[in-house]
Amino acid sequence: MMAPMTPPPRRATRLITAVAGLAMLVGGCSWRVETPPIPSRTPTPAVVLRDAAAEREQAVLDAAGSTELGALEAALAPERLEALGGVYVEYPSASSSPSPDASAAPDLETLVPQVVADSVAAALEASDDDPGLAAMLRSIALSHAMADVAASPYSDSPAEHQLPGTDRGGEWLPDSGTEVDRDVIARLALAHDQAAFAYEVAAARASEEERADALTRARIHAARAEALVALPGVEDLREPLYDVAPVDTASETGRAAMEVSIELALSEAYAALIDGAADADVTWILDAAFDAFAAAAALPGFDASSVQALPGLTTS
Repeated sequence: MMAPMTPPPRRATRLITAVAGLAMLVGGCSWRVETPPIPSRTPTPAVVLRDAAAEREQAVLDAAGSTELGALEAALAPERLEALGGVYVEYPSASSSPSPDASAAPDLETLVPQVVADSVAAALEASDDDPGLAAMLRSIALSHAMADVAASPYSDSPAEHQLPGTDRGGEWLPDSGTEVDRDVIARLALAHDQAAFAYEVAAARASEEERADALTRARIHAARAEALVALPGVEDLREPLYDVAPVDTASETGRAAMEVSIELALSEAYAALIDGAADADVTWILDAAFDAFAAAAALPGFDASSVQALPGLTTS
């Protein structure tokens, strides 16, 4: 009986080569399937703080309703979000997660003071690694506080008010170790002294509650001016008299408009110190900026559109 014929060597070689090629092809497919996904980004501490700030802004937007505070925040939060770079989404093409239960989220009036406190705390964390982010977070905190008081002005008699959302005592003045330039402090003292004089003139032409409120605010400004020029190295630029146009004090409407203008100018002057402020100076700068704005918000004729998304900062 004849033995089966073996394939010619060349044919066997071709068969082995084909099988080997198929193995490589299958093996290649298997390797690609098992390749681990591209690793997620590893954010720096500053990026974590920035992302958290953006999420807070989105939460404020989500909570904004038809109230006056809601309308203000709905107009301001998008600008803050843009400055922060928006909310980070790791997989933008993935299907969105179910929306959280709206009933479980805090109302805007509760949320905003918490955002103020969280922003101030985050700014302190960021101050060493990213001073620019720290300044932005402090400005954001001030903006939220301004929106809050613009929607619900203080109804009590004039008094010094601190930035809301914290449980500390208010600080409206620097100590002797402040890092703010002494020339800047001298000009702030002059502005407070001018404000005190203007309020005294307004009080002289007012009556009853308006007169009492104007005198109270005049005393607050005079005390601030006195304390600021008492700091070491601060030149006293105050003068005995200042020019107050009669038209500004002729009517209650005119007096209120003048006082609003004075307080907003002071608030802006303090807010301008946020960028570059030392950690030790931040508290009194924010309190002073907020206090002046709160005083303006409590006056007749105040316009809530004066609330800025990023007070004290210039954005390109």
